[in-house]
Amino acid sequence: MEDFILIKNGLVLTLDRKGTAGYFNILVRNGKIYHIDNENKFNEKEFISKYPDTLIIDAADRIIMPGFFNSKLISSYSLNKYFFKKCTYENLNSWLSLKLTERFLTAKDNSDLNYELFGISHARSLLNGELFISESSSTISKEFFDKYFKDSDQIKQYFNLTVYDYGLLTDITGQEKNISLGFRTDEDINNYSLASMKKVLSGNKLRLFIDASLSQGTFESVKKDFGKPFITVLSEMELLSQGTVISNPTHLNQIELDILCKKGATILLSPSDYLNFQDKKTDLDEIFLSGLNIITGTGYTGDNIFAELKILSSLISKNVISSEELLKTAIRNPSQLFGISNITGSIERNKSADMIILSLEDIRNVPAVPETESEILADFIIRNLSAKDISDVILRGRVLVRDKKLMAEDSSLLRKKSEEISARIYSEGKYFEYKEKYLMRGRVDKIKADRQEKKSEEIYVDITETESEYMGEGEFIIVGRKQEEFEQSRGKAVIDETNNIEEISSLEDGVDFLDKNESQEISVHTYSKGASDADNLKGHKTDAKSIPENVEEINQEKEKENIAEPVIRKEKLKFGFGEEDTNKKV
Repeated sequence: MEDFILIKNGLVLTLDRKGTAGYFNILVRNGKIYHIDNENKFNEKEFISKYPDTLIIDAADRIIMPGFFNSKLISSYSLNKYFFKKCTYENLNSWLSLKLTERFLTAKDNSDLNYELFGISHARSLLNGELFISESSSTISKEFFDKYFKDSDQIKQYFNLTVYDYGLLTDITGQEKNISLGFRTDEDINNYSLASMKKVLSGNKLRLFIDASLSQGTFESVKKDFGKPFITVLSEMELLSQGTVISNPTHLNQIELDILCKKGATILLSPSDYLNFQDKKTDLDEIFLSGLNIITGTGYTGDNIFAELKILSSLISKNVISSEELLKTAIRNPSQLFGISNITGSIERNKSADMIILSLEDIRNVPAVPETESEILADFIIRNLSAKDISDVILRGRVLVRDKKLMAEDSSLLRKKSEEISARIYSEGKYFEYKEKYLMRGRVDKIKADRQEKKSEEIYVDITETESEYMGEGEFIIVGRKQEEFEQSRGKAVIDETNNIEEISSLEDGVDFLDKNESQEISVHTYSKGASDADNLKGHKTDAKSIPENVEEINQEKEKENIAEPVIRKEKLKFGFGEEDTNKKV
């Protein structure tokens, strides 16, 4: 019995080699595209009268296009994106919460939970119009592989599994077309690890996915150990070919791009990961201009391929790539890489009936375009629509999503399971514990910053002028001490011109500290506060020429010179001579 589906009145973007687009009908028979009515010659009434059981889908106010390929889906983290908020390419491989999550999901006792997690992730991909998924999770054990991936009926989409545990490759007979070999770059890139990967490839015809999102430390380590860039090392070890995929390269120069082009390799881009993990914005223009085969995936932090295409369009300069070619990075290009371009990747006669239908019922989605050319339609889709506008999904001629609802799944049950699994994973990854540590660290840093701001200006206080007591406002801080004149260097010392200092011409003449007219015995005195000037002068021998005639002159001299009045002390000034030596001749 033949099974027919008639999709009519839709605006179709085929993405075939001719760039066909327009309003026409599509007839599906037994899961394959039987007829595309480009010339509007299809007689619907006559056909329905002949095949009354035909399923008719009225696609008026709809756009029909091929389904997306997600070339890097990591289901392990599909429900826990917030684990990556503080991650960069520098610490991604050592982030503790991610390690705890992987250990939890890999445990044998949690196999059923992991099974449900993958089922939810793939159902979400289907709702997002992703009809091909390349699963790149590292939590797949041998038991899980046998349970979930060996029986392809468990996964409704076309799929590829990227294997990082080489032990899983021992039992893949008949599964080679769905298996790829993965290599995660880290600090242990060396001749041994690369040689081991080459040995595994030599016995199997597998695609090779190499994560090239090198941290700066890894990049410098590779250059130091090998003396050349990473891509050059791969080329010299014969690890680059048409089946090699370089995922998210963070360090590429023009020479390396030329090497990849020569080898026919593919570059896989996950735009969300670039934005979230890269310290600086990556210039992708040179990659697109190189002519390399480019494919896209959601990676760690992307939500769906539709959103990734929007991000990618904003990361590249205008006119570097057309909107139609940008769509092909998520449809036609990966179909060629995974070897199914003869089956799917475009809407053409005799290909599998794999397509998605986007609703234009929202007034914001009205296509205000004068023509139905392929490029204009592709540009409209990328700029104005999103995954939430996908109303129907048809895969191998089966309607799996109708009016935004999964046909074979209970959406409410999937939602409940999603919430439970997400809560469990966040708990096992100690999300809240580490979050509190980060918050505490932030609070401590804020307190330190506030203290720095509250510090008053530094105040220099000369205690000798304030009688050892500080009477100001604010915080008292000693920043130094006053330097006395005798402590200053010679360059800064001030010479008192009132002193009689004479330079001696020779030591042979002896040292005479007194003027020839002064007596040998003198008394050094100071004025005592509270005593009369006459008493202060009484009993002290000095040069008669230096004594004023009266006390008033003394007071006038003191006022002029502003002399301090310390306490009198009487004592003889000695110069190292004993009393018995004072009468001796020198």
